[in-house]
Amino acid sequence: MIRILDIHIDYEQLSAGFGAQNSHEIVHALKGVTLDINTNDYVAIIGPSGSGKSTLITAVAGLIGVVKGDVFIDKYKITRARRGRQAKIRGKYFGIIFQFSEMLSRFTVEENLRFAYVAAHGKIDDHYQERLKYLAEKLDMFQLLASYPTKLSGGQLQKTAIARALIKDSAYILADEPSGDLDPESVARVKKLLREEHDRGKGILLVTHDHKLASDAKSVFEMRDGQISSLIK
Repeated sequence: MIRILDIHIDYEQLSAGFGAQNSHEIVHALKGVTLDINTNDYVAIIGPSGSGKSTLITAVAGLIGVVKGDVFIDKYKITRARRGRQAKIRGKYFGIIFQFSEMLSRFTVEENLRFAYVAAHGKIDDHYQERLKYLAEKLDMFQLLASYPTKLSGGQLQKTAIARALIKDSAYILADEPSGDLDPESVARVKKLLREEHDRGKGILLVTHDHKLASDAKSVFEMRDGQISSLIK
């Protein structure tokens, strides 16, 4: 289970003032978010840009510090763990689809997928080959596996980022605007893939502005101004 308890996150924003003077403004990115995501839950959070959706994903993954509150992953309190411990928890429990691709440019797409799998499982095995074939088929990306990230379009990079997150076959999927750079056909493929991964027993936390993409979720919440404002579904 993922348990998010009263999470508050602030950050300092520099604003240009008159002359040589600049002002520092405290932005309250998350304001007391509480949410439980059980194993095999499919939870979507929708809302406009700047509402705090992506910040919530990074907090759950232990990639950003919190001012107040905690995130538990099963028995582990990821928000209070040391960085090395956070990385191990992340690697064990999460496949994270980031809004922007973080592929290693010096290596092919398939090599990037290999690195992600080995980081989670320690070695390449038959399950890797099964997952690679499955994801390449579902995302229509066999032709991309031998390519380098610098040669790919935004939509192609997004596909590879999704594959890298899911290749590990982790218990939970954290998806931050996974359809952002995709054409309608590819969005439909991602929607179907997430549904199938959920049917296989995965827990999913999806944040998106796309109501259609979120429609397969069991629960859909709206986020505004750093808070979960309403339950839509």
